[in-house]
Amino acid sequence: MPRSRPVSRAAADPVGELVDRLERAVVASPRRRAELAREIEGDLREAVADRVVAGAAEPAAAAAVVAEFGDPRAIAAELSRALLAAHGRRFAPLAALAAVALLAAWFAGMTSLAAVPGFGVPVEAGWMLRVSRALDVAGPFVAAAALAGWVALRRADSLAALVAVAALQLAFAVALVAGAIAMVGAVAVPPAGVGLLVALVALTLTLGGALAAAAAALLVRWGAVRLAPRRALG
Repeated sequence: MPRSRPVSRAAADPVGELVDRLERAVVASPRRRAELAREIEGDLREAVADRVVAGAAEPAAAAAVVAEFGDPRAIAAELSRALLAAHGRRFAPLAALAAVALLAAWFAGMTSLAAVPGFGVPVEAGWMLRVSRALDVAGPFVAAAALAGWVALRRADSLAALVAVAALQLAFAVALVAGAIAMVGAVAVPPAGVGLLVALVALTLTLGGALAAAAAALLVRWGAVRLAPRRALG
């Protein structure tokens, strides 16, 4: 008795195959991709059902709906950019607040440390003062750039603005974290200022590290969007 040949999923369910392709190609978190896939699949199956009610055979209706949907590569790329822009609109104002908080903490912390009797920066660590002054100037600029990027994202979904904001925030956060680590090893702090230094370094490592990680992740995701949709689409 001849064995029957397996029916491909594309032939059996073109809607399901299309949704699987999109879900694999869209650049987003696994949960967001799954949510998006469910939304699109629901719309497509509703369109198929409408055609069947109108008298079309279900296989022909499904094939027609898939054909009218468009190029999966182009749609996946468009969805990836839209999701990244939405993520950027959330990131930019939070990044601005984080930059302001870090800058304020360093200004207040260093001002308080300078007032502790016996505190001083050794001559060989004088570079730290120059870096500190540079950060005092760069901090407000970074925060203002983040807010300007947020406005640009809200008005035009500008990924260029998003990338600029993320790059600035990453550089700013890395500089602060590196400065905090260097200060621990280079500056002799009197006992009265140890607690203040520990609090300042802990805050910088926590908030600065989180800001750097978020900015780096956003830049990596932007790179993935730029490369999309080179993912396998089946």
